[in-house]
Amino acid sequence: MSRNLPAALLPNEFDQAIDLKKVLIAHVTVFAIAIGVVATGLLLAQAVDRVRAHVLQTGGTLERLISEEVTRPQGSFQFSLDRLDGLELKSISAIGELLGICVEVKDIYAHPVVARCFGGTSVAPSAVRWALARMVSPETRYQSVIEVYPGVAVGELAIIPNLDNEAWALWGQIRVVIGMTFGILLLNLLIYLPVRRVLRPTEQILGVIARMQAGDIAARMPRPSLLELRRIAVGFDHLAERLQATLSEQRQLAQRLISAREEERRHLAHDLHDEFGQLLASIAADAAFLAARIRTPDPELLPAVQSIASVTARMMEGLQGILCQLRPQGLDEFGLRAGLVHLIDGWRRRLSDCRLELNINGEIDDLPDDLSVSLYRIVQESLTNALRHGAPENVVVRLTRECNRCAVSIEDDGSGGEASPSRSRLGVLGMKERVAALGGSFAMTRRSPRGVRVQAEFPAEAMVTHENSDA
Repeated sequence: MSRNLPAALLPNEFDQAIDLKKVLIAHVTVFAIAIGVVATGLLLAQAVDRVRAHVLQTGGTLERLISEEVTRPQGSFQFSLDRLDGLELKSISAIGELLGICVEVKDIYAHPVVARCFGGTSVAPSAVRWALARMVSPETRYQSVIEVYPGVAVGELAIIPNLDNEAWALWGQIRVVIGMTFGILLLNLLIYLPVRRVLRPTEQILGVIARMQAGDIAARMPRPSLLELRRIAVGFDHLAERLQATLSEQRQLAQRLISAREEERRHLAHDLHDEFGQLLASIAADAAFLAARIRTPDPELLPAVQSIASVTARMMEGLQGILCQLRPQGLDEFGLRAGLVHLIDGWRRRLSDCRLELNINGEIDDLPDDLSVSLYRIVQESLTNALRHGAPENVVVRLTRECNRCAVSIEDDGSGGEASPSRSRLGVLGMKERVAALGGSFAMTRRSPRGVRVQAEFPAEAMVTHENSDA
């Protein structure tokens, strides 16, 4: 039995996994926000281009209209900017309202005569007004001289964009974009809710997989309403049924092989005991008889007879060891409890400096023969490995039988040495085979700070006596 039990660090299989629901809502949200930002940027760029077009492309037309307003004769060759005072500019009011511009008129002395903005009076959000002002260049203006005759100037004209009016118009378009963005987010929510409802059975599916990983081969998948998940569930259950059938067949085969092996060992032990044991006992009796008869008449033959008796005794002792390995002593006649007590007492006599403790809870003498032999062999192999290779000071053997399970554990505080790796591996393999054949679970772990714990647990089915059949 191997005493080196390195902890296996398995990689996390879910590091690169994704959650479909989270990915769905994240992608659609980012998509909606990106559309909103891009559309807002495009609207802002279009607003800037529109402002420049209104100012630069219509500047000449507005200049002619204002010049006609100024140069209309008031009397005999009298021209003045006074008529523009009072915020008149009636000739450009209609077009000014459409374009959203501001007009400034100054006289030849740079004194303001008229300063008027055309367009709506609604106030746009300050953020929109600020962004538009940052993007519209200060050079975006139309400026010219008002002349009554060529070379005779009476004032200056300046046309600049009405940013408040443009910001309000831009804000109206941005509100439409915001509404579309929120509409996409609402659609995202409406998609997420049914997807979450449809994928909710995945938690049950993961629970079934966890049960399968824990050894519950009988676990079966739910039947989700989503067609793809239902197909996966049906396919998984089909594979689980085939796996369960295969494991059942393998377990039955292993159990029959172990039973056949134990039966062969029993017959071989009986044959050795009945044949060779009697022959050796007869040789020992004859040697004792010869030793008594030739002690006085022919003492020179006495050493040879004594050598025969000594060799016979050693052969008897070796035969007893072989018989113990083939079939536990007293197990058939006195039961598992007496067999374990005899095994522990034998080790106590050989190793007086080690404290061995045996705790048995429940009735164990009426267990099936396969289970009784397997429990005995597990304890025997674990004790052999611990006491010969681990040098422990304390060894505790616990055997518990309950209504739905039977468990055995062997704990020691040894160093975990390994004197014979090949034999140890074979011992662990033999214990695993026995436990697997009865449908149980086997584990061997290190204890802290030192020592090893061997555990085997058998289900209720293993405690039921089955009739051997070749069918």
